[in-house]
Amino acid sequence: MTALRLLTRFIDRLNLVGAVVAALAAALLALLLIVEVITTSAFAWSQPWAIEFSTYLLAFVLFCGTGWTLRSGGHIRVAAVTQALPPALRRLMDLAASVFGLGVTGFIAVAMVSQAIRTAEIGSRSFYPLATPLILPQGLLAAGFVLLALAFLARVLRALVNDPVEDAGRHAGGIE
Repeated sequence: MTALRLLTRFIDRLNLVGAVVAALAAALLALLLIVEVITTSAFAWSQPWAIEFSTYLLAFVLFCGTGWTLRSGGHIRVAAVTQALPPALRRLMDLAASVFGLGVTGFIAVAMVSQAIRTAEIGSRSFYPLATPLILPQGLLAAGFVLLALAFLARVLRALVNDPVEDAGRHAGGIE
């Protein structure tokens, strides 16, 4: 197996971990909201940390699984345009879009990692009653963007060597 394929498989595995984190965050978010509704309705008692952690969990759900979604072909696309193109031009447009996506997500990932590092250095905490160290949610959010940037990198590398850019065993075709 070539080094390129080992790298792209490693990136796929990292993104699978991100998807698992996103799924766990979604389950925890649902549980948190159910408990909050029950305690507020039945006991007129609201958990002061529920809003804070539900916000963090929602961000994790939205961003930690996006790299896996990209690999599995689950992102929204305009199939009417791409299906009308000849295969060679379709591959070229996909490569160009992937390079653009890598640039954008790479920029955001670097910015998010820098922000998380600055937050850790100054010891920022949330303004909510628990005063959560903000490095925790910011670090995981930054990791989500790093995973997405890596997924775009793997997609670009696969496109350059004419390997399938999506895992056909998952969604195959995305949301159209």
